[in-house]
Amino acid sequence: MTKRKFLKMGWLGWTFTAIIAVTLIGSLLFFFNIFNVNAMSLLGGSDKQATEADELSKETVEQVEETRETVGEANQDIGQFVSETHDFYNETTGYGGISSLDWNEQEKRANTILSTLDEEIANINDEALTKDLKQIQGLANAVKNEEKTENIRTLHRMFHDLDIALNDYNAYDVIWNATNTLEATN
Repeated sequence: MTKRKFLKMGWLGWTFTAIIAVTLIGSLLFFFNIFNVNAMSLLGGSDKQATEADELSKETVEQVEETRETVGEANQDIGQFVSETHDFYNETTGYGGISSLDWNEQEKRANTILSTLDEEIANINDEALTKDLKQIQGLANAVKNEEKTENIRTLHRMFHDLDIALNDYNAYDVIWNATNTLEATN
């Protein structure tokens, strides 16, 4: 009798079931892509792989902390600017925002970056940080002259890495290796 009821669901019931299934699968795929979650890690992996990844992570964290204690402590003023600018890029480019940039807003931020760095770069004594800031100046000038999303993406990644290096920014799971300041963390 149960088999008969199952078969008597009709085309409307089967259509509704199919729509629910497709929506659920699509939502899961969207979630895993947006939050960069490895679905296989949820199913479990070998303990050896997890331990090796944890050791790498600990080593990287130690190198980041060492950079914070040296370069970050010596450059707190520029660190505050880096943190504010990183927040700006998180708000304007995060979660797909990079595909619909407000170029006027980006150009204003590029001008702010340039004026701030013109004042502050002479006070920086760290060679790697100075090199990074000069690269940021070049990218900010490029943003003023052309609307290329790659320049914004690179600026965001550089400010992300510098925020990690100079400040107590711990909300990261990736270092983009976009800066010389964090080059030692490779």
